[in-house]
Amino acid sequence: MDPSAVWRDKNHKWRIEAYRAPDLRFAVFATNGTTESAPLWLFGMAALARWLMTHKISLDDLQPD
Repeated sequence: MDPSAVWRDKNHKWRIEAYRAPDLRFAVFATNGTTESAPLWLFGMAALARWLMTHKISLDDLQPD
């Protein structure tokens, strides 16, 4: 399953992948140089919005990857 879209925050600490299967879900990876964490799966836009708010990341901080 390939992601529909991929974003990184401006500090390159996080990578977010969006998937449409059968609902909208997001995989969030913590990145540190060449290594990445296991994905944190978020289901739906509300879950992604809460996660972004708790990590103080605005939509303007996200860049397409």
